[in-house]
Amino acid sequence: MNISRSEDQRQYLRRSVVSHVQLEHDILGKTVGSTVNISDGGMLVLVDAQVQQAFPEAASIKLCLLDSINPEIVFAGRVARNDDQGLGVRLLDYEFRGARYPLSELRRQWFMSQADFVS
Repeated sequence: MNISRSEDQRQYLRRSVVSHVQLEHDILGKTVGSTVNISDGGMLVLVDAQVQQAFPEAASIKLCLLDSINPEIVFAGRVARNDDQGLGVRLLDYEFRGARYPLSELRRQWFMSQADFVS
């Protein structure tokens, strides 16, 4: 797994992860793309160039990682940037089975599951 840290002082390390993702916008509807990299705070997503042009910066979107073990987790995000590399999406929180949670809860759950493998 390739981990990069750019010159622009990102808060979280990015991990190269290619996964199918569904994006949903209130006006633009749903589209499918793929991730380039993911961090604890966001992801870089590639979508069709014509679709990408329609997404304004600061747009609120919902995302589902379709290849995830839990594809029913819906992330709330905001388009942080839209450039020739793709859509940079900042993750805000997530919804699971009708309840909303902060991202810190997902991290806590993940670390607890990792501890189960070590024990």
